[in-house]
Amino acid sequence: MYEYLYELIKEDIADGKLKADEKLPSKRGLSQHLQISVKTVENAYEQLLLEGYIRSEEKRGYYVNKIAVVTGGAPGYAAPVKRFQEETYLADLTANNIRYDRFPFATWAKVMRETLTDYNTSLLKTVPFNGVLQLREAIADHLNRYRGMQVSADHIIIGAGTEYLYNRLLQLLGPDVKFGVENPGYRKITKIYDENGVEWDYVNIDDKGMKVDELRMKDINVAHVSPEHHFPIGLVMPVARRQELLNWAAAEPGRYIIEDDFDCEFRMQGKPIPSIQSRDRSHRVIYMNTFSKTMVPSLRIGYMVLPEKLMEKYISTMNFYSCTVSGFEQYAMAAFIEKGYFERHIKRLVNDYRGRREKICRMFRESRLSEISTIYQDDAGTHFLLHVKTSLSDVEIKWAVRQKGILINCLSEYCFADADKYHGILVIHYSDMDEATLKLVIAAFEEIFL
Repeated sequence: MYEYLYELIKEDIADGKLKADEKLPSKRGLSQHLQISVKTVENAYEQLLLEGYIRSEEKRGYYVNKIAVVTGGAPGYAAPVKRFQEETYLADLTANNIRYDRFPFATWAKVMRETLTDYNTSLLKTVPFNGVLQLREAIADHLNRYRGMQVSADHIIIGAGTEYLYNRLLQLLGPDVKFGVENPGYRKITKIYDENGVEWDYVNIDDKGMKVDELRMKDINVAHVSPEHHFPIGLVMPVARRQELLNWAAAEPGRYIIEDDFDCEFRMQGKPIPSIQSRDRSHRVIYMNTFSKTMVPSLRIGYMVLPEKLMEKYISTMNFYSCTVSGFEQYAMAAFIEKGYFERHIKRLVNDYRGRREKICRMFRESRLSEISTIYQDDAGTHFLLHVKTSLSDVEIKWAVRQKGILINCLSEYCFADADKYHGILVIHYSDMDEATLKLVIAAFEEIFL
């Protein structure tokens, strides 16, 4: 009751119906007029006093304070403007969306329950700036077994995804650094560079990866590469080019390699090649990875491994930044790795994706599209390239496909230069594609291109 009365008086003051310095009825007088208790009026007046709408003058009563009259309607009641609306599509081929029926919900729930029991009060404590020790140790062990890396848990920093960690890394490396990115390559990283105001340039790739001679020619200090699975081309950087990169980094002080191990777990043929970091003897490789691709995107746990010199600088200058991942999720992820669940989960995903990839590629090759199309890189990660012979421009392709309810990206969109040489090449992400949807996609493509 008092809240309602308070709102009415406040609205009258804000609208100018109650003028500045106007005297309000006494508590008793207003209570008798409204036939409510004196206590109700007193509580309403107290709240108005607290917020400064009225003042109390000793032995005189309550008076309205001078408040600017609100114009343009009552605050909080304007219809909100919708800035973003999530659209739905027949198929989204632009990103690797996880198949939720392949996520081990029961096991993850079991691990979370055990985490609550095993760590109870530890979950309430402040997380160290570099992340929970148990998770950093689990990651170090995983990298040793899976990527051939001998790293200390003390060199690992946990953060809410690689985008957050890139921002911290750019701050750590400082403003006087020039970054080199692969062309074609992942465009989001350059947007992060632009937002942070750092200098960058593209470096062309050949069939072995980033061209090292262009790094020298363009005076690059930090090379950003994805050697295990280049995105979107899908090539794997051979050992000779990796060593060439390491030699380039070691030749001058201040040079570093950012090894983005994107999609490294999803090798469809053979074993993963040891990371560039595992061959680094000059401590010039910054290793980046995330669990968003292997677990679920909403589990925002990424990590970077810093070489000794950069780790010392981070500790001395940036340890005031709080860790951005909850302790509960970190302890749970650590247990998921330590108990072998993560490795088994990866194996199941790889087997599922391998079978799905073979089936999808076969359906494309057995369709009428095969007359005008070729599939490239059908063993690289969770996407492949479909080259279509067409007179349509890439912009026209995207528009025509979108009219069919399908989202698609063309390889030319990942280029910083020489985009024309990749005309008509579609980047097909397939990780959550079911057979029924794929048939509709192929039928739509046949209508557009044939």
